[in-house]
Formats: sequence, C-alpha cells, structure tokens
Amino acid sequence: MQVILENHQEYQSIAEVLRMFFLEVGKLESGVILVADYEYSDIVLHSVVEREVSVEQMRNQADQTEISVQSRIADSDLTITAKVVPSALRREIKRQIYFLLSKLTGIHYPWGSLTGVRPTQVAYRSFLENRRDKNQTIRDLIEKWYVAPEKAEIGLKTAVAESEILSDLLPELPMLYIGVPFCTTRCTYCSFITQDAINLGGELDIYVEALLQEITEISAYFKRISKPFQAIYMGGGTPTALSDQGFAKVITAIKEQVPQIENCEITIEAGRPDSITPAKLAAIKIIPEARICINPQTMHDRTLQTIGRNHSVKDVYRAYELARTNDFSSINMDLILGLPDETGEEFLYSLDKILELNPESITIHTMALKRSAFLQQQHAAQYLKLRFPDRELSNVFNIAIKKLAKQDYQPYYLYRQKNVRGGLENIGFAKPGYACVYNVGMMSDQISVVGLGSGSSSKRVEGDRLERIYNSKDLTNYVERLAEIIQRKIDFFAKGLGI
Repeated sequence: MQVILENHQEYQSIAEVLRMFFLEVGKLESGVILVADYEYSDIVLHSVVEREVSVEQMRNQADQTEISVQSRIADSDLTITAKVVPSALRREIKRQIYFLLSKLTGIHYPWGSLTGVRPTQVAYRSFLENRRDKNQTIRDLIEKWYVAPEKAEIGLKTAVAESEILSDLLPELPMLYIGVPFCTTRCTYCSFITQDAINLGGELDIYVEALLQEITEISAYFKRISKPFQAIYMGGGTPTALSDQGFAKVITAIKEQVPQIENCEITIEAGRPDSITPAKLAAIKIIPEARICINPQTMHDRTLQTIGRNHSVKDVYRAYELARTNDFSSINMDLILGLPDETGEEFLYSLDKILELNPESITIHTMALKRSAFLQQQHAAQYLKLRFPDRELSNVFNIAIKKLAKQDYQPYYLYRQKNVRGGLENIGFAKPGYACVYNVGMMSDQISVVGLGSGSSSKRVEGDRLERIYNSKDLTNYVERLAEIIQRKIDFFAKGLGI
C-alpha cells in the first residue's frame, strides 16, 4: 500500500492510524508512506489538504479559516471530504484515514478514530458544541468519530465527571509526583523502568537519600514562590518495595517538607500486597487522610504466577484487612483485563471478589502490549496481534461497567495507551466523594505537575501551551547529577507564568 500526502506532512499521525490495521508500517519517504502488506499491495490512498498550513496556524485556536481536507482510495468510490479549521486539521486527517481503512479492511475499533490518549477530551468538546445535549453528543461520537455506542456513552459520562473535578482545581497551583521505580519483581507484561528491589540492596538507601534531597530542595523553592501543591501522588514501581526505614523517611518528608494547600489530596501507591507491612502502613498513617492503593491485578494464583508477581490471592486479603485494621478509609484496587491465559469469565470472577471487599475506588486497566516486555520476547509472533479488536474483551468490559454501576461506582477518569489489547482503555471508578483528584488533573494537561525521582517527568502548563522535562532514568546518573537536575527543574518552572 502507498499513502500519498499532498500539501501536508502528517506522516507520524497517519502512521499511527496505519498501525491500527497493519502489523508493520514501512518507510516514510518524501510525500509517501509505504505499508508492507501483500493483501493490499495494490492500494493507493491519497490524503489531500487544499493548501499548506503552517504549524503556527495549527496551534492557533483563534484561526477559524476553513480548509478542505479529502482522503480517497484510488480507483474506487471510497472517499471522504470535510472542511475544518487549522487547529482541527491533524485530527481530521486521522479521522478520514481511519474511515477509509476501516471500510477497506472491515476492522472496527471500540473507540473508532479516537487514537489519542484522552478520548474524553473529544467527547467533552463535542458535548459543549452540542449545547450539553447528551443524546446528540453520543450520536456525534458514533456517526462522526465512529465510536462504538457503549464507548460513546461511557466516554461522555466520564468526560462530564472529569470536568466537574477539574472545575474545583486551581490552575495556578501545581501537583506533585514522587516516583519510586522499584518493584519486588518485574511483571512479564511490564516495560516500565522499574528495577528489582530485591537485587539492589544498598542502592535503595542511596536512592532514598537522593530522593529526600530532591524533595527538600524543590519543596523549599515552591515555598519561596508561595505555590503549595494541591495534590500529591507517590507512585512507581512500588513505593513499598523500599525498606521500612527508607519508606518512612520519604513519607515524613512529604508531611514535613512539602508545601500543601489545606486538605491537599495525598495518595500513596502501596501497590503489591507482598510489600505491604504493618510498619509501612504505620508510616503512612502520620498523614491521617492519605489514600492508598492495593493492587492485586487478578484474583487467580495461576495468573499471578504467569505474570511474575511474587504474591498470592491470600496476600491480597491479608494486606486489605491490615489496611482496614489501621483505619484506612480510602483504598483503591487495580485489576487488569486481558492478562495472559485468563478468560473473560475469570476476570469477572476477580472483579466480583474485589467488589466483595468494597474498596472506595476500583481501576480497570486493559493490558498494554509493550515491545520491551518479557511477554513480547517470549511470544513475539502473536503478541502484537492482540491489539486488534476483541469482541469478548469488549463484552466483558461492558459487563464490568454495569457491575460497578450497580454498586455505586461511577467512572471519573479514562485514558488509553498505544497497542492496548482489543483497542480498549483504562477507567477509574469511585464511589461518590472518593475520586482521585491527582489522576484527573494529571491526565487533563491543564495542571502543572512537578515530578521527583528517577525517570519522573515534569510538565509546565501555560494556557494551551505545555512543556516537559525529564529526570534521568538511569539510577546512577540520577544520583550523580542530582544537583544539576534540581537546578534545571527550578529554572524550568521559574520560566512559567506565575510559577
């Protein structure tokens, strides 16, 4: 297949859509994308913009000049045309390419042409354009963006919930992420930079000291400029993979060093049940209202062994009961849909067991297919094919959403990842009053986030403009260059408007 681009250079955007339908997308040449798929080798697809549009125009939301966009498959009657403003050009090109390829191949994804991380942004924009008419918005998502009806409904519902949470946040105040990139073992589906804490020994203590220095100095800077944090999230990895002493030091620094607004939301990802100890829970309790996460991922011992998690279902119950005994009143639990060799019925069994525990929030992740994960290395031939639509997984997700709704869990944030199983998504559900503000603010790209720790990212938001910087992923490099990393971060936020 050849995809010919005329008057634009949206190679990467189109390649992103092509990868939804073809396992390997070929070269990007001058004005042409080549796809190595013998079944469609004779197909020529044209993507045409009536005239060239500059990057500056595409970034300018105020430019309402209409531009004609057309995509067509040569020697066929498959064609689609629309007029859009420059800021909508990229999204329209992707929509048209998706429409043609879906017609050509017969492949239809649950989220249609919404290939980005945050489909709820499109849903909410449509909601406003349709004067908050929910029925018309759902029709718009189905007919214009080719979203499956059940996804249009949950997407809009979540978008409205996200908007309500965002309306209570202060755009001028940042949020804080503290990263601990260690786990007791590495899951076979994981490609994160997490390292095996068991084998690191004394290096964990060195990391803790470096992290404490970064917390102290960055906190001092934000105190000086009178910008307290409105939400704090300690994640990983698994923060509780640290020693009891090291973990307690970090929690104490959060309480005593970090500037916070009154009633600042603080979430500690306790994570794996086998790493949760009475001492760690006691450390967290110095922050009385702290939220915690206990993440089983599945309630089947066989699956836990398959994915390389060094704990059992009994450990999940033990950790949960220990947390309740210590008066934790806001617990989130994660499950993953689409784990290896696990059926839809087995996933729903896990969900039922979690619902029996009655945590305040539950997050359902769909397994993402990472190229550097152990599973990919072991099953490369079949692994990436799992990203194609999967009716069973979609049906199971729909059943799960209904089960959660019956017990008063409502969706409050949603995001998607590349190469996720079945083209599905991740959704956070919470009982009224228990939604995680950090999750919504971080995913919205409307709130600045300060990231501390190895591999963390920071983003500065100024209106529609967003910039990012990253801490080194290499632990040794992070520790050795810490003074430089801290100063670079201070300089980065000093450039921001009001920060």
